[in-house]
Amino acid sequence: MNSKSLKILTAVLAVVAIISGVVFFVTSGEKAPEIIEKEPVAYSYEQSEYTMSTNLSVKGANGEIYLPTDFDNIYYTADLKGSVKFFEYSGGQMIASTLAVKQVKANLAATYEKIPVTVNYIEKDGKACGYGVFTSDMSADVDVYSYAFVKLTAKPSGYGEGYLLLADFDKDNFYKADKIYSEIYNLDLASGKTSTYVSNNTRLIDKNGSFRQDWTMLTDDFIRNLGGAKYFISSRYYNESEKGKRADIMELSNAYRPKIIVEDILGLWFVNDANGMHFLRKTENGFANICNDRVLTEFEGDYFTDYMQSGKYLINKKSLEIIDLLTGEIKTLKDINIASADVFSVSPDGTKAVFASYGKTNENGAPIQTVIYCTTDNSTEPVIFSEPMLFDESAGFVWVNGGVMSVRALDGTGAKVGSVVYAF
Repeated sequence: MNSKSLKILTAVLAVVAIISGVVFFVTSGEKAPEIIEKEPVAYSYEQSEYTMSTNLSVKGANGEIYLPTDFDNIYYTADLKGSVKFFEYSGGQMIASTLAVKQVKANLAATYEKIPVTVNYIEKDGKACGYGVFTSDMSADVDVYSYAFVKLTAKPSGYGEGYLLLADFDKDNFYKADKIYSEIYNLDLASGKTSTYVSNNTRLIDKNGSFRQDWTMLTDDFIRNLGGAKYFISSRYYNESEKGKRADIMELSNAYRPKIIVEDILGLWFVNDANGMHFLRKTENGFANICNDRVLTEFEGDYFTDYMQSGKYLINKKSLEIIDLLTGEIKTLKDINIASADVFSVSPDGTKAVFASYGKTNENGAPIQTVIYCTTDNSTEPVIFSEPMLFDESAGFVWVNGGVMSVRALDGTGAKVGSVVYAF
């Protein structure tokens, strides 16, 4: 792994004073306050509470960063040289996948350029899934794009038979499991031939000289929840700064102006099931959970500051109520404070959650992060860690059987990072 591309906080070295050396106690009467001096507590990565936790295991001891594939318990690693490998999670360990790795070479048409990419893929249960990386070091013939990440995935049923090749051109997203893909290609797996679905006739150019990256968008969660529809996400009618905040759901076609199915949703969450189309929309005092044209629940406050969302689960950061947006079921967490949390992730079965805060730098210059692991039914006490170097902010949290995986520095210098699993 190229750990330089990660934003691990390497300013924290082996010794960091966390607790202030002076504590004031105020006594009653006319006596002056007594000043008690305390020795600073030295932070040691090797002896920290999180490092020493028996629930924590290192899965990427050699610097591997594992990300999920379309297949259960199968993960991949990738680097900026184009290498892609596949692993299986078994018995609490990552082992090399026994599935044969195949390759297909393709060219992506983007902003009137051809981007060559080699996709490494595996096949299981009659479907293929794979990944590829392009950087400017691989070809001098591509001027506009210095980086591209592609995913090969089976088409959702509404798209027909065959495969899609999805592309993301934001290098900062390299280690994120939940990417926003900004180009959609039809892929012939046998020949590697690609073709685009959507017309670019009126597509604007962004500040980097490439096509706007909010014209056609897909996410893995969106694809999984499309049902039999042939939709995609677009923010073309909004400001570029609103990508991921406001969008329309459109029908996939090569029409000059694709048909808008749902206008101005909040965020990117969208589910199309037997009950209808589920999405969020801003209201005068907050926002609403909507199915088709029917309001299921209304929420007060700002979606982006007062709430956090993980798939179909929405949590109020003050009341600690988690609502299942599809069923309406509400659970209330206890004994935690998530007012400053930046990350929220729920296990696929909805029974566990993790919260993470990027934190602030303390008076000694140490950035203190916080991670909270809890069960959503309060059946166990939450486990809370507040230390430097708990997780990498440029990667996310990935659920595995029995726990959750994140990216962390593997020693006190922060020079080496890899995936770790916390089991709970």
